Amino acid sequence: MPTHQLERKDKKRLSGKSNISQKNSALSSLDFGTMEFMKWLISKDTNSGDTWIVVKDYFDNKYVILFDKSILNDVIVAYRDGMPWCMTCNTDDCGHVGFAICLKQDYNRNDQVVF
Repeated sequence: MPTHQLERKDKKRLSGKSNISQKNSALSSLDFGTMEFMKWLISKDTNSGDTWIVVKDYFDNKYVILFDKSILNDVIVAYRDGMPWCMTCNTDDCGHVGFAICLKQDYNRNDQVVF
């Protein structure tokens, strides 16, 4: 088997898109999660509530529980060896992971999550 085919299979296994995240959630990519985090920061200060994501719980370096309004369901992003993994979408590159990465960076900067 050529090396480039092996590499492609490994890459697919590590960060393959989940059918759940692509079809049902408005947060189908890391970029959408990042944009949603920015909207969440603004809405938190203005009490507008105009976001797809609600932060329900955050436990540093363990997990974050989000509520995704686009699928009307709780979503758990767990950290395995410091890497986020969306348990709901079963992937590491959905919008929930993008949101969780931004949330962790904000926590690291401010030492608290206010939700």
